[in-house]
Amino acid sequence: MIARALLLFVALILLPDISIYQRYIAHRAPWWAKCLWWVQMVAMLACVAALANCRDFTPHPQTLLNVFLFITGVYLVPKLLFVMAAVTGRLVKAVTHTKTNWGVPVGIVLSLLAVYVTVYGSTVGFNKLEVRRVDFASERLPEAFDGYRIVLFSDAHVGSYTGSSYHVLDDAVDSMLALKPDVIFNLGDIQNTEPGEIAERLPTLSRLKARDGVISVLGNHDYSKYIGGTLEEKLQAEERTKALQRSMGWKLLLNEHTFIKLGADSIVIAGMQGNEELGVDRGVCNYENTIRGIPKGAFTIVLAHNPLHWRDYVVPYIDAPLTLSGHTHGGQVSLFGLSTTTFKFTEDNGMYQIGDKSLFVTAGLGALIPLRFNVTGEVVLVTLHKK
Repeated sequence: MIARALLLFVALILLPDISIYQRYIAHRAPWWAKCLWWVQMVAMLACVAALANCRDFTPHPQTLLNVFLFITGVYLVPKLLFVMAAVTGRLVKAVTHTKTNWGVPVGIVLSLLAVYVTVYGSTVGFNKLEVRRVDFASERLPEAFDGYRIVLFSDAHVGSYTGSSYHVLDDAVDSMLALKPDVIFNLGDIQNTEPGEIAERLPTLSRLKARDGVISVLGNHDYSKYIGGTLEEKLQAEERTKALQRSMGWKLLLNEHTFIKLGADSIVIAGMQGNEELGVDRGVCNYENTIRGIPKGAFTIVLAHNPLHWRDYVVPYIDAPLTLSGHTHGGQVSLFGLSTTTFKFTEDNGMYQIGDKSLFVTAGLGALIPLRFNVTGEVVLVTLHKK
């Protein structure tokens, strides 16, 4: 993770530190304070270098990375915000010929806000869990499925639940079972980088049971792009991720579909693969294989980890009244009604509709970076209704 944004993290450390040193320390502070300033800067650069040498996207365990990201939020980002505001204030002061640099107090406020978001988001915010209830009605729903209860979760990223947040996954499983679902859907990204995370939490995940089973699709983190090693090692990791899910009795859909039957009625669950970051179109997603053989007019629910697949494939090509997705985490941080995914995804959290086709995007359960602010981790109960 750090290696892929190495220059960004180096700049995040150097630029604010050099600016603050020249403006406030070089000509005012005693020699020992100057030395401490350079020592902390070198220490942060050394930490970045150590994390950048990690073979995988994140180290195992992830504790060192989490500590560094916490320091980034409470120390590096506030300094950057202060410097940006102060420099902007000096420019405004020069243009307007005012006596006060209002950028300094604004920078202080922004810095304190960044500290608050980081501290709250990585403790209370990440440990919170809610049950979101969604009703979906369709004239096409078979009569037998009126009131059918679907529990879904996405983006569990089970490797991030460490320390004080370790219990959150257990709480989520308890909540899902308490909802007495007819079926459970996992919409992908159950791991951060490698299947050992799933193996460690297998006793908890194996408790997930429903009358019509657990149906799963893969997300981008369930593939091998986030681990180092040879191609053979990567493929072995992917196969182990799949095998671990199947060992729990989960039905893993890889560009394919399955039927859920109640009496003489049935619905179709179609699962598309989700590694959209391979740099080739949308990766290994193949909608033609996913829907091949589905009877015309069948009530179909599409499971697609990435909500972009809805506009790309479902809306133009697939006759499916409902698509369920995750991937976005709802942005994880929401301030003043805007989240970090608002500008990238047209559909990033909630229910959306185009014509007679609907998409629901869950904010997800966990996250690779253990921080949530105003975007609580969730499990979702979707109740189907005959309109």
